[in-house]
Amino acid sequence: MREFARRMRKIRDAYIEGLNRIPAEPAVNRRYTFNLDPLLLSSILSRAGGEVDAQLLEGGEQNVWFFSAYVSTAYQRGTAQQFVNLAQQSSAYAGGQESLATILRSDPYRRRIALIAAREFEEMQGLGGGVKANLARILTDGMARGLNPRDIAKTLTDQAQIEARRASMIARTEITTALRRARLDESEDAQERYGLKSMEMHYSALSPTTRLTHAQRHGNLYTVEQQRSWWAQGANSINCKCSTISVLVDDAGKPLVPAIIERARETEQKMRAKGKGPWVKEGKK
Repeated sequence: MREFARRMRKIRDAYIEGLNRIPAEPAVNRRYTFNLDPLLLSSILSRAGGEVDAQLLEGGEQNVWFFSAYVSTAYQRGTAQQFVNLAQQSSAYAGGQESLATILRSDPYRRRIALIAAREFEEMQGLGGGVKANLARILTDGMARGLNPRDIAKTLTDQAQIEARRASMIARTEITTALRRARLDESEDAQERYGLKSMEMHYSALSPTTRLTHAQRHGNLYTVEQQRSWWAQGANSINCKCSTISVLVDDAGKPLVPAIIERARETEQKMRAKGKGPWVKEGKK
């Protein structure tokens, strides 16, 4: 989030610098006249837009900075967590996946990480497009209305802060999504390669801000596809701190190690007893 804020400040400075290049003179009724021609405006917006791309698309399509510095790390961490979890439950998996390094060098992992990289580049492109549109609108609208350049600069600063908050939400969502996706991907791969029968136990953060629909899933088992579908619905994945734990099950879908479910239930009872958050007042479905 601090990195996004730093980059947004540089973007803001680029638009303010462009504004300062435009000659402005006071007119009547506290209005200003900007001596501007279309060619200069186009040059200013192009230069400022280039700074947006430089800050948000740094690294390019295959290795955009947000992916390489943060998301890929989260995805690798999620894979490592799932490796440890499944290796403890299955000797077949432990024997086949000798180490985390083996997984990271594998073709399935490389294909998965390539898809994540493409997703994050598109996410940054979308963010950058919105930033360009909003800051350009503020700049051109302010000049058209004859506003004081200082007021235009302040509005650009305020909008940059809004864009930084939007970017922070993207950071919270995308990094945790990568962590969760890695666990699900490795679980799915283990099912296909080693014939493991497993389901995903939903593990809610059970914090004061936890949504009721998220808390209600805590300790319940779902298939990988069911879990993916749920996170893909509406705003379920946005600002969500939930995670999953793969649990080996028998042919009837019962956990081979019931203690995993029991510990999750105990955690829920302890958090419910603390009475923090609106979800504690509602019974589980």
